[in-house]
Amino acid sequence: MNDVPTMYKPKTDNLDKVASCDIFGYLIASQGLTIHSLPLDVVEKLYELRRVSTTYSSYINTMLLNIIVGNEIDDYMDILTDTPYQFITTDGELVSVDDLSWI
Repeated sequence: MNDVPTMYKPKTDNLDKVASCDIFGYLIASQGLTIHSLPLDVVEKLYELRRVSTTYSSYINTMLLNIIVGNEIDDYMDILTDTPYQFITTDGELVSVDDLSWI
């Protein structure tokens, strides 16, 4: 049995078909944040990523609206794990992501 999570990276050529929570998990987990991170730290990181990303900026805007206006932070945070650089996809698979905290 293989207990090592598979590496995950969304297909950026068709992000419209990737679940918002999976994009969130990828972006936030790749920054080393976990389920125990403060929601304020997560929102701050999303704002930082939005400033430097052209690929994900519109998706980050939607996430921020859902979190700030829609009060959906728990829905997003629930897919993070105790382990940095891992999250649970909307399909229920535990995956690892590259460390992109240098961004």
